[in-house]
Amino acid sequence: MDKTRIAERELTAHQAEQRIRAELSRLGLTATTRTLGSKVLAVQASLHGSDNRLARGAGKGYAGQARLGALYEALEHYWADSLCTRDIHYEAAHYFTDTPMFADDSLLQRMTVLPDARIACRTYVCPLWHDIFSYPVALIAPNCSPPHLPQDTVDYRAVQRYASNSGTAIGASYQEALLHGANECIERDAVSLFLLRHFYYEHRPPLRRVARPHEDDSLGRLWADAEKEIGSEIVLVDISSEFLARTFLAFSAASGAHPRVFGSGCSLDARHAAWRALSELVQLRLAAAEPEYRQTLDNALRHLQPFPRLLRCARFDPRVLLDRCPQHEVRLPDSSEDLPVEEQVYRLLQDVQSHGRTVGATILERTRLGTTLLNVVIPGLERFFVVSGGNVVIPQTRGRRLQRSVA
Repeated sequence: MDKTRIAERELTAHQAEQRIRAELSRLGLTATTRTLGSKVLAVQASLHGSDNRLARGAGKGYAGQARLGALYEALEHYWADSLCTRDIHYEAAHYFTDTPMFADDSLLQRMTVLPDARIACRTYVCPLWHDIFSYPVALIAPNCSPPHLPQDTVDYRAVQRYASNSGTAIGASYQEALLHGANECIERDAVSLFLLRHFYYEHRPPLRRVARPHEDDSLGRLWADAEKEIGSEIVLVDISSEFLARTFLAFSAASGAHPRVFGSGCSLDARHAAWRALSELVQLRLAAAEPEYRQTLDNALRHLQPFPRLLRCARFDPRVLLDRCPQHEVRLPDSSEDLPVEEQVYRLLQDVQSHGRTVGATILERTRLGTTLLNVVIPGLERFFVVSGGNVVIPQTRGRRLQRSVA
């Protein structure tokens, strides 16, 4: 029996495996998995049900972790369709122009040009202070945007390309899902700012390059195993923004014709965030060797050919970072602070609030066993990261401040 504690989880590995198997059985879903890699893996899971729906998920890391992650993500994607039409209400345009927390969310400003517009929304609750607010479905459900709802009167063509399911997260409990969803929002914001600084605006700020731990260290071993898996040196950089949660980005130092991908991770635990970035890089490199994902990456670059600044971001040339940017060494702590999930959530939400932002969550699914799917939003954070998928986008208010902040 595997009693290994999983970072940012309330269950042991064995308990988590039991839980996901019970949930899939209850729903009548059959899971099949496919494994890429030899040691640091990418596991792809597919769920099939009697309703003929198919959902896929991917997991990363060593074997047990990767398999569990794939199954949970596949269930997340199976449930996420409910975001499109359930628990919808409508807000008038003035709701977003009159609510202070949306003052620098420039995507919302684009949606409120027509004062009589009615916007399909879901209700979000800030877990610490129980503040309640609405947020448009069109920005959080890219697979069903714009929502085909008869009472919605907004033309979403100007904002549809910015839609993202970032912040949608599954957990064994509400607190778990909330922690993962909020961390993902902060992570994607940090990635967006990194792409803007280094590739879009070409400011060339110093790289905060992480010093490699010794291979006697568990993170050092993962780093070495990851390099063996992809066959090249891996560079890990700290791209954290103003928030307490740390964000890291991992990329291959080797130039070449293969599609450029990077991994990222965010957590209050810097070592766990680094682990996620390293394992995600391997996951995406292994996936990029497969025809389907490689075609997706090639199509993204082709779509951005007319837009040189956006194309630089999607190409993610490592030589630009390593040859043209000064580098500062960053050292990770020797060990992690083992905080309960609830305490991590409290610290994270308090910190976001201290920076004038609000975390809100909406429950998409919650089972009698406690498994919960949430969507988390932090209004005003930067969404530019979607450029990596080939979307023709521009920086929003938060990203445009970077241009003004550097002479």
